[in-house]
This record gives sequence, C-alpha cells and structure tokens, in this order.
Amino acid sequence: MSRERSDAPVVLVAGGARVDAGKTTFSTGLVASLAARADDAVGVKPRAGNDHWYDHDDYRIASGSGRLYGKDARRLAAASTRPLPAVGDRGPAVGDPSRPEAITPESINPVHRLWRPTPGRTGMLGDTDRTFLCDRVTTEDGSRFVVNGTAEAAGLLPDGLADRLPLAEATRVDDVAAFNDVMAADYLPAFDRLAARVAAASVPVVVESYADVAEPLPRDGLVEPDAVAVVDPGRVRVYAGDRYAKARAVASGSPREGTMEEHTGTVTEMIEPLATVDLPALSGDERGDPSRVAERYGHAYEALLEAV
Repeated sequence: MSRERSDAPVVLVAGGARVDAGKTTFSTGLVASLAARADDAVGVKPRAGNDHWYDHDDYRIASGSGRLYGKDARRLAAASTRPLPAVGDRGPAVGDPSRPEAITPESINPVHRLWRPTPGRTGMLGDTDRTFLCDRVTTEDGSRFVVNGTAEAAGLLPDGLADRLPLAEATRVDDVAAFNDVMAADYLPAFDRLAARVAAASVPVVVESYADVAEPLPRDGLVEPDAVAVVDPGRVRVYAGDRYAKARAVASGSPREGTMEEHTGTVTEMIEPLATVDLPALSGDERGDPSRVAERYGHAYEALLEAV
C-alpha cells in the first residue's frame, strides 16, 4: 500500500522473543508520549489472542458482554486519544473522533483468537499442547466469529462459551484448508481495512505486533514504518523503518519463513540497530498508567523518535 505521507509517524513495536517482552506496556507509554507531543495518537494491535485458562479473568470480562478481546487491545484502546478514520463508504463504526470513549478494542484489533491448553494434544493449526477454539474477526458489518469445528466435535469448547458468545451463526472450520478459505475471505480484508485506516491517519500511530512476529500485517498491507522498536525484557532496540522493511522483504524469501509473516530475529540479524536503550523494571501501578510509562521510558522514546 502507498499513501501520501503526512507528518504523522507510524511506529512499529515488535517483540524480540516469544516471551512476554513488555510490548504493550512500551506501546501504551509510546502512545501517551506521542499524544503529549502531537495532541493525539492511536495504538493498534492487528492480531491478538488469549487463553481461556491462563487469561480467564480477561476472557470473562470480554465475553460477559458477548465480545472477545484481550487486555492488550483494551489497554491500547484506553491509551489512544483519537479513533482511526473510517475509509470508504462502509466500515466499522468508530464513533465521534472527538470522543475518546468511542475507541473500542475491536476497532483497533481486527482479529482476536481464544485458545485453551490441551496437554499432549496438537491443535488443528499445529500448535503443541494448545488448541485454538474460536476467532473474532471485525468485518465491515461488525464482529464475526469463526469456530474450530474439530475442537468443538472433540468436546474442547469450555462450558458456557456458546452462552457467552454468539456462536450459533459462527462459521465452523474443520481443517486447515477450510480455515485458509475463511482467512482469504474475511481475515485478510480485515487487515487491509485496518492498514487503509492507518495510512489515512493524520495523527501518530503505534502498531504493536504479537509474539516474535516481525510485522503483524501482510507484507503489502501497511505503509512502511518510520521507525521500529524491538522490545526485549529490559531493553529496546531502535531501527530505521526503511532498513527494517528492506530486511523483512529479504527474510520473506527464506525457506525458514512463511509467506505471510517473518520472525523478528530473522529480520534484525541482517541489520544493526540505531540505538539500544535499557528499560527499567516497572511496578504494576506504573505499567497500568501510560503517562507514568511515558515518563519512565522517556529516554527510550527520545531515541526512537530520533529515527523518525
């Protein structure tokens, strides 16, 4: 995708490892820091997921109102001060841009997955010891649910899930081929719509990836980031957006990588960071307050924004 570049930067935040590196804490503080500089900013997380067992409280909070989202998207939505613009004639309602409360997790997180642990079992998608149960996809007409029919037939859907979420009309997928068809029909267009909204934004946008995936949107789906922050526990590495994008394009041709996503380490091993900055450990209260994160991580954000 190409766009008329504005003065509003797009910053990608990726993780250097699959462990909880602190990407969302870093991202919410960055949104607060950018908003303080530019009056408004928004954070997005194209793909996310949580676990029915390990993240049960978060699951209950969202599903209690018939919705599916995680704490990362909730935190990013709360930190954001301006909804992304709608594009085209249709699109998910984002409310009045002057009302921050109109920013919903679904509007900044088009795909959210619910997992459950299944020790000794490999799921339909090839994940060992866990199985995907259902996805929520933000379509042009609202939320749509996709259920793992194999998991449902095996009795793996938790008690009460169908009562909490509107799964009666959900699409069922029983194998990878069927899942890929739904991906092409609904998931990829959802990512494209989000990318178009990011491209149209007149305020700074923070795009948070998931796990150790180098870029959370398809390769041609998002305008090239102006700068990239790769977050590890205790540090952040800053990269120039154009060099990171070129390295990602090279990584996409590697037999080690899939056709839609590359791992962060495969990209960063090709390029040197512009800066590496230590991050202090934060208390729970600090992590929950984007303005306090912005203060504690201010030196890191300064180094990052120098790359913009």
